[in-house]
Amino acid sequence: MLFAVLSDISVHPDLRGLPANVVAGLVHLSDNAAGVLLLVSGLGIAASLIGLVIASVIHNGQLAERSRSALWVSVGAMAFLYLAIAAANYAGRLFS
Repeated sequence: MLFAVLSDISVHPDLRGLPANVVAGLVHLSDNAAGVLLLVSGLGIAASLIGLVIASVIHNGQLAERSRSALWVSVGAMAFLYLAIAAANYAGRLFS
């Protein structure tokens, strides 16, 4: 019963009223935003690894712990970004 009700729901975005360059611009904007977020996450991973190396050289446990936490946050942000992109691609195919 629930599946029948949910399968009756259909949503289709109406992009016919928008100029083609606006639609292409929105696609480029989303691609660029994902690229920038991926770059920031990659820089966070690199900075965390540098912090871990420095902490190992100077034997600083507090710096090592903070760098390790920052590494997990950066890796988690990158994983979340990939999941969000996959979900957006899946949702985009649903509406076409």
